[in-house]
Amino acid sequence: MFWRRGAVTAFLIAYFAYFSWDTLRVHHAVDAVASISYFYRMPAPWRLLPSLFMPWGGFYRQMSGVVYLSLFSVFGLNPVPYHVATWLVLLASAWLMYRFARLLGCEELAAGLVALIACYHAGLSYLYYNTAYIPDVLCCFFYFASFVYYVRIRARGRLLGAGQTVAFLGLYLCAINSKEMAVTLPVMLLVYEWIYHRPERRDWAGLLAWSRGPARVALLGAALNVLFIYGLAFGFDRTMNAPAFQPVFTLRRLVAFQKAYLGDLLLGWHSGWRGILALWAVLAYLAWRRDRPVLRFCWIFMALTPLPIEFLEDRHGACLAIPLAGWAIFGSVLFLDLVRALSGVLVREPLLRPMGGKGLVAAMLAMAVFLWARENRYRQRVVSEPVMAALGQQEWEVLEQFRIVNPQVRPNSRVAFLDDPLKSWDMLFAAQLWFRDRSLAIHVAREGPLSPDELAKMDYVFTFEAGKLVRLK
Repeated sequence: MFWRRGAVTAFLIAYFAYFSWDTLRVHHAVDAVASISYFYRMPAPWRLLPSLFMPWGGFYRQMSGVVYLSLFSVFGLNPVPYHVATWLVLLASAWLMYRFARLLGCEELAAGLVALIACYHAGLSYLYYNTAYIPDVLCCFFYFASFVYYVRIRARGRLLGAGQTVAFLGLYLCAINSKEMAVTLPVMLLVYEWIYHRPERRDWAGLLAWSRGPARVALLGAALNVLFIYGLAFGFDRTMNAPAFQPVFTLRRLVAFQKAYLGDLLLGWHSGWRGILALWAVLAYLAWRRDRPVLRFCWIFMALTPLPIEFLEDRHGACLAIPLAGWAIFGSVLFLDLVRALSGVLVREPLLRPMGGKGLVAAMLAMAVFLWARENRYRQRVVSEPVMAALGQQEWEVLEQFRIVNPQVRPNSRVAFLDDPLKSWDMLFAAQLWFRDRSLAIHVAREGPLSPDELAKMDYVFTFEAGKLVRLK
């Protein structure tokens, strides 16, 4: 058993590396540079640490900020360490999804398939090479770290003690501090408790006792959610007031999301609302036709975990790291059912009888893994690699000019860039991160031209000529 697990682990790591190795050559995305600049420009970076424990404060994804700033303080804007850190967290998340599947009642083989799917999924390709999605990577990791920690204790028939409750809430706080996608966790804990540890009495007294016992931790998590959502609406950044975070509760938005959601996770699902309803109906039938808690839980998990982004515009792909686990578990369990049913039929054939039932199962699994890997590789080559090659290219060329020229300025100076290839606020972000001095007043071309008097007051003036950084003053 030990050697088999070791061999499977080595295979999964090699599988992950095969699909992810090229990410080391990918530049930072524009949004990643903007995020690093945002956190670096806060009044004081040390404010990030106490803000981790203030969900009502409304600070923007401060756990992601801690990671961005930690990497930036040591490695600057070199993207390679960011990708390596992403690798490590993604591998840890794949292991957590394996453990999650096992704790929900999956056999080892099904859980292994879940880990394989988690190691690389072409529908979520940005997750693996775009450093702007580090918040999603962290959120997924802490979400399942919290869930696995909780379920591991509950699966033994015990309630969480005071210290364990604090530890769980700490992990959950890290998840919501990474990204808002984690807010479904308390609801899913209640679903888990209802399916796996349902109260014997269904009257009000029984439900009250259940809420004080098995449901207590989930309700505490829900209380954290209330504080967190209050912070998003009224806190430091008021994130919910930004246009990109304004939900639109329309049927059109719901159908558009479902088409993108299913298309990404099922690698090319294309259907209108009738097909969407038919698919969910079939999945519901498969989940509820027999008393199989893991399928029932995963069906609800697949339906509920996308809710935080379901009515926002253009949220899919790498944003679906958490729902992926439900689909992977649901699909792996049903796939093994199908494979074993087929092996029971095929083993009766004279030509296949010598292989035996286990041999046929192994052969079909190997073929399925090969076909899954081939489909992912095809989509990576056709869809992802062209995007990877172009990602952040202009920003990278600007940063290369900074490295070549190595401009230095005095603190409290006024610095102007009369022209730049980016023609956007990204030039401001790049300059701020290069100089690493919050006392500077930096003007970029995106703000408009300077008058002669304003230009005369500038301590340093730069421009770009034929893509080259030139100092004029």
